[in-house]
Amino acid sequence: MKKRFGYIIQEGAIKGESPYVIATEEEVKDSRDLLKVKWAIYVYETKERVSDYFDWINPQGLVKGQSPYFRVSKDKKEALFSLDGQVSSWFRKIRDRGALTGESDYFWAKEKAHYSLYHIKTGEKITPDFKSSVIAGAVIGKSPNLVVGSFGDEIFFIYDIEAKKIVSKEFDEDKLIEILKHGDLEKALNELK
Repeated sequence: MKKRFGYIIQEGAIKGESPYVIATEEEVKDSRDLLKVKWAIYVYETKERVSDYFDWINPQGLVKGQSPYFRVSKDKKEALFSLDGQVSSWFRKIRDRGALTGESDYFWAKEKAHYSLYHIKTGEKITPDFKSSVIAGAVIGKSPNLVVGSFGDEIFFIYDIEAKKIVSKEFDEDKLIEILKHGDLEKALNELK
């Protein structure tokens, strides 16, 4: 008997990005049902299921052809997986750039109330808990060792993940926006001295 899908997310193989799609075999009558069904990754041509079932699977990463990883949700927690299995711990929230999109080996994740940077291959927690998770620097492959951190109150700083310390003076959100426009944290570090 040939497998039928109840619904296919219009990403991945549908757009020529990879051989995979995210689909459910359950019946979907209207958009409210999308949050009630279980999702898996399938090889589009053969309809072979290649992942477990989850509450949700984000198309970024594997399905969009960006990396070997994909982010899943289950019981209101998120984790990163590859086709070989789970590669990160379960978190309250995982940001959608970095290792997931193939830009680096790092990803921001929130365990409780704050974000920390983690290494996808070792699982190591790289930074202390930060109030913000800025998509810049090492997270997106724009620096080998610098990221932007914040302990709150819209005050930011540049953090060196190798030295494991803050390496800039503090700056405000206006300066952060200026830095993000050019994206060069080494240049920003020199400007802040």
